[in-house]
Amino acid sequence: MKATRPVFIAILLLLFTGMAQSIAAQAKGDSDEKQTMQELLAEVRMLRQALQTVQRINIDTYRSQLLVDRIRISREEIRRLTGSLNETRETLRRTQQTIPTFTEQVKMQETQVQLEVDQLKRSQWEFELKRSKEMLENYKSQIEPMKEREQQLQAELNKEKAQLDELEGRLNMLERSIENDRQKLDASTSPKTP
Repeated sequence: MKATRPVFIAILLLLFTGMAQSIAAQAKGDSDEKQTMQELLAEVRMLRQALQTVQRINIDTYRSQLLVDRIRISREEIRRLTGSLNETRETLRRTQQTIPTFTEQVKMQETQVQLEVDQLKRSQWEFELKRSKEMLENYKSQIEPMKEREQQLQAELNKEKAQLDELEGRLNMLERSIENDRQKLDASTSPKTP
């Protein structure tokens, strides 16, 4: 709306200039009437072009605001996906590091079961061994789903980044278009020196 106020003032100035020229032409007589009409028509055309330019600027400004909102949402989504991806990678890394520890624990417990002569202690070791094997299998079973999740998040992140780049490109084009229209408008409404 701020950009349209100077344009409106410029249009009013052009109208007053045209009216003043019209009054001056009537005073000169009928010989200048044709020239005056041509000047008035030229000014009307110029005003129409200026009005169309202002309308384009307003529409492009509205579109720019929509793009800015979409860019903001896209950046938030990228932040969220990046966080989820980093979290998934960290969980995967820790799980992969835990597997060798449990593998060693299972081997040690298997050795203890074989060496233990006391039946009560042997059954405790067997129970511990069973639990350790279950936990080891549980960790191993989590690896593939986490890798799939990592790949899915990476693909979503790449897609969102590409969409953000496209939106930013469109915004840059609109901003250049608005600036070009403003320059044309300024050039067409600035007072011409005779």
